[in-house]
Amino acid sequence: MKKFITLMLSASLVLGTLLTSCGSTAGNDETTPSESTSANTNSGDTSADTDADTSADTSAADTTAPENTTAADALRASFLEKADAVVVNDDSVTFTDASGKESVTIAKDPKNVVNLYASFTTLWYEAGGTVSGCIGGDSSVALYEEYIGRDITADDGVTTVATSSSGKKWDTETIIALEPDLIICSTAMSGYKTIEAPAEAAGIPVIAMSYNDFADYLKWFKVFSNLTGHPELYEEVALKALDDVVDVLLECPTENTPSVFCMFSSADTLQANTSGTVVGGMISAMNAKNIVDEWDGAADAERLDINLETVFAADPDIILVQCHAGTEDAMALVQTLYGDNPVWQSLSAVKNGKVYYLEKSLFHNKPNSRFAEAYKVLAQYLYPDIEF
Repeated sequence: MKKFITLMLSASLVLGTLLTSCGSTAGNDETTPSESTSANTNSGDTSADTDADTSADTSAADTTAPENTTAADALRASFLEKADAVVVNDDSVTFTDASGKESVTIAKDPKNVVNLYASFTTLWYEAGGTVSGCIGGDSSVALYEEYIGRDITADDGVTTVATSSSGKKWDTETIIALEPDLIICSTAMSGYKTIEAPAEAAGIPVIAMSYNDFADYLKWFKVFSNLTGHPELYEEVALKALDDVVDVLLECPTENTPSVFCMFSSADTLQANTSGTVVGGMISAMNAKNIVDEWDGAADAERLDINLETVFAADPDIILVQCHAGTEDAMALVQTLYGDNPVWQSLSAVKNGKVYYLEKSLFHNKPNSRFAEAYKVLAQYLYPDIEF
């Protein structure tokens, strides 16, 4: 994730340079007086011309943009680096997963797939696949209904192999008894460690996934769509989402950008998101300043404990709350922990009504093809005077 943020920052520098150089000729009739400095590069003409000039090559893995490379090219290349490393063979797909192996090769067209992480199951379906076994339970079923359009455990007869994505709660005998020709799991929550040995003993290949950001989405969509026999969906769905995300980022100003404090709300605690998290990385990609990145330990952590005095010293323009549960639960937790705290009440973002709660389905669960929507929603919070 840290490497990807570095790439995105490099792309942002290219973007800033190019937009500054064309700002005097682009024009923007929608710029308000208060945006005359920060938004003068956000004209529709600028992004349209950029897209027209760069429609050809979205597969270049080199993110060190030559002088004639446009801002859109640089952004696309930074997002596509992982996907471009995937090798599609006649009868298999070769890639690096999170198992620690140098590379993994999986035969195309698996007929009997068990997917042990709900968000990955919805992505597998997006890419044209189906499963015979999956994780059940209320939260997983809610994901299936939202992203697949139905409860696959009830409507399609898919076997529920567990009710939790935690490998510690799996019945591996039930999973192996389904005789899958492919198992997909997460390296989080002991997933891969739980299934690795029994799957290997049974001769069943396993994809150990780590999926942390939009670049990972593009990579895994390419892997999945080629495995399912629907490579066309990579262009129709994933690369369309990429175009939409790039369009959003091209509209984000490079000057006079806001400072942001982003919290992660779990069941009973709040932590600060660095740029090493998905949301933190999106904030950085939109040229806003994440105040947490300046805290001690931020370079080596995804989240840090919160000290309100430190937040007060930075006095961020905007506060974001990433919701692990529902929005109402997050709002109640913030009120319980900080509602009566005079330091919290004195923050400019609180006084100005700029505390925003990020929808769980877009910013905690993997949004998959809705990534562009997530970028657009976040950009609107950061830059409310710009129409994305």
